[in-house]
Amino acid sequence: MTEDLVTKLNTAGAFDSPWLKEQLRNWNVTAEQKKADFLEHCYQCSGRDQGPPGVKGLYTGLWQNFCITEAGPAMRERYFEMMDAIRQFEEGKLQQVT
Repeated sequence: MTEDLVTKLNTAGAFDSPWLKEQLRNWNVTAEQKKADFLEHCYQCSGRDQGPPGVKGLYTGLWQNFCITEAGPAMRERYFEMMDAIRQFEEGKLQQVT
């Protein structure tokens, strides 16, 4: 346990400190579960669950891998779809929706 955490806990390791109680009071279970689910998605898609020792169980770099292999290609396609929609709107082929 780090000195900083011991100071925040104001204890030698008990889990009933005012700081920890405040952290738990503000805990959003749904948001934390979404983070865990997304991280698991990234882990599975990376293939690390089938990787060799040293890779299997490694979560470092999953966000970067997601951005490059999943989000990047999807957003690149979305960019060109938006550019095409703008072009069609400017040519009068699309009408603005109110």
